[in-house]
Amino acid sequence: MNASPSSGAALLAEGLRVLAAHQDRAGRTLSLIPSEGVMAPLARLPLVADLAARYLFDEDPDPQMGDWRFPSAREAAWLETGLAVPLLARMLGAASVNVRPLSGLHALQMVIAALAGPPGTTVACLSPAQGAHYATADVARRLGHDVVHLPAPDGRPRQVDPDGVCALLRACRPSLVYVDQCHALEVLDMRALADAVKAAGMGTVLHADISHTLGLVLGGALPNPLAEGADSVSASTHKTFPGPPKGIIATRTPGLGERVRAVQPQSVSQHHLGAVAALGLALASFTDHAPLYAHAVLANARTLGKHLAHGGWTLEGAPFGYTRTHQLWVTRTPLPAREAAGRLYGAGIHVNWLTDLPLPGPALRLGVAEATWLGLTGGDMEALAGIMTAAVDGSRPLEELAARTAALRPARPYPYATPPAPAGRAAAGAVAAAALGEVGGS
Repeated sequence: MNASPSSGAALLAEGLRVLAAHQDRAGRTLSLIPSEGVMAPLARLPLVADLAARYLFDEDPDPQMGDWRFPSAREAAWLETGLAVPLLARMLGAASVNVRPLSGLHALQMVIAALAGPPGTTVACLSPAQGAHYATADVARRLGHDVVHLPAPDGRPRQVDPDGVCALLRACRPSLVYVDQCHALEVLDMRALADAVKAAGMGTVLHADISHTLGLVLGGALPNPLAEGADSVSASTHKTFPGPPKGIIATRTPGLGERVRAVQPQSVSQHHLGAVAALGLALASFTDHAPLYAHAVLANARTLGKHLAHGGWTLEGAPFGYTRTHQLWVTRTPLPAREAAGRLYGAGIHVNWLTDLPLPGPALRLGVAEATWLGLTGGDMEALAGIMTAAVDGSRPLEELAARTAALRPARPYPYATPPAPAGRAAAGAVAAAALGEVGGS
């Protein structure tokens, strides 16, 4: 008996068909979107395991001492308390780590709620012209705070003027300086900023949102804001760090960590334990080769920028090699940004075209973290630039270029991911067999 087109069975089949089509395309394309990344397959297992449906309210690492009112995840609590949290604390040099935020934006909300003081106090943050996230100032205002923007030095609109910051703090007395750059070709001088905040003598908390650069910081390719004097950091975990969509907050002092934890019950209940476990496995897989990966990202970004420029594209940052992060900003190609993005999609290459970059008009924002994690190298960047140029100038058919893009993907991806020991492979197989067995039997 055939299911009707509107029946649950038919809708389920169509949904699975769409999922399968997406998965097939994902295996033949490359994402150069700086805010996207992929995990190594083993780190994805908790997202399909039973753990993904469970609560974990108890954060005590000793299961015999905890209040297990929700005991379903009792045996798996170590994945958060013994793996994800300690690894992040070690790699960031943090006194306190919170993995309960659901995303980077959720971490932003928790940080402002916890560290900005009562409503009516002032929060200082970057302006959009300095590459700030679109939501930061609005979130602070919605939580009842006044907002002032950090001053930029003359002639460097995307940087921060430390002397001006010191004067601003003394005049406006903000309780929190929140520094975030979702658009950045080079990072801010956090040491100079921290010194300026300290010199103001206001006791202001300095917080750095490193969502876009977390993997590069953990790998030592970019400075760690906590080591440079910031009081706390937050991040999403799926951009330059190849983890699941999640958020984290880390602080240098336990007192600030306790303030973050105090707002947690009103901010998040089901904190997606499966994603936390995926984060822990991703960190374990990442840690041994983190420096190699992080420096390869920076090298690949500069190499791709150079070859795109040789192909006639115009990019920001030419005086310093186009970028000092994972991002590239393309201001001119043979086509307008929106049309160029469409042609690139047809060639199997996904890019951002944006109108809110700190630039005069629409531009392409590119990133190479995912391509690097998959295993692409400097030689691949030259080939990739050739495909992109041919796609935009129309010199070759898109079908041919899409095939060339697919061929760039390594046959054995994830060279920077540490494989598990034999016992780990056996455990992974057991989890996959159980989860996929349930799928097959449903």
